[in-house]
Amino acid sequence: MSDHYRILVLLKPGTTQIALDRVAEFARFLPDIEVVVMRVIHEFTEVTKDTIRQTTNREILSIIEKYPSIKHFNVKIVFNNKVPIAFNEEASSGNYNLAVISANKRNTIKDLFVSTIDSNIMRSIKIPLLVVKSANASVVRDKAIIIAIDFEEAKHEQDLDEVLLAKAKSFADKFNGQIHVANCVSPLNRGYMSAKTSMSGVIGKDPSRLSVHHQIMYEFAKKHGINIENCHVLEGRVDDEIPRLAQKLNARMICMGIASETGLLGSIDSTASELVLEQTQADLFIINKSTL
Repeated sequence: MSDHYRILVLLKPGTTQIALDRVAEFARFLPDIEVVVMRVIHEFTEVTKDTIRQTTNREILSIIEKYPSIKHFNVKIVFNNKVPIAFNEEASSGNYNLAVISANKRNTIKDLFVSTIDSNIMRSIKIPLLVVKSANASVVRDKAIIIAIDFEEAKHEQDLDEVLLAKAKSFADKFNGQIHVANCVSPLNRGYMSAKTSMSGVIGKDPSRLSVHHQIMYEFAKKHGINIENCHVLEGRVDDEIPRLAQKLNARMICMGIASETGLLGSIDSTASELVLEQTQADLFIINKSTL
């Protein structure tokens, strides 16, 4: 991370701000970071704008007082009935190094058909994004950082891997974290989990295929100076195996890329990153191919 590091944080209504909690933890290690807190007002009229702006500004200033570790604060209040669009537009235009949001709860049937705010942000944001899942998963030193890569995908984005690894190492350097690389080999012979999931765990293993994945993984690790002991070739559904590994390692972050069109990291309908987010308590770090 550079000396001047600018972070955009999406505030949600209410006093509980998990995303800001996480950034405050970063600030204890990196006191010079600049934090821009953004509230998007989606219910308003032209008549009520001024009143809402004043009330919201007072609320945000009250919230900020709870985070003494953050020394450099700015406030941005935007009126837009499309929260993801407003947030992503600001992220693209504000010279930010990182955006941070908290994950939405998904407990209703409606969530199966209507994308949540965090999903829409993840799919189209142009800068690196950190999605905070749990307030209990605090940032401490010496914890694992998992990079999930699909070496098998035909449209595998090597440039994306390089950027993802560089960003993950940046976090690891600041917090003495241990880099782990995970490659999930799907029984469907595809990185991405399609609707045909009933066959997962039923199809027999292919030792030759797994050995190829191990070889590719070790070559990647050797190239980037990653310990072989920190390389994991997993077999099964990505949204099962990656969260299971994260729990085993007590990882504080899972790093994934969203690539161009298809594959483990690329579906617009149901990205692997969203599925992993459903099953883990670790933070999820996302980089879109469009950021390259």
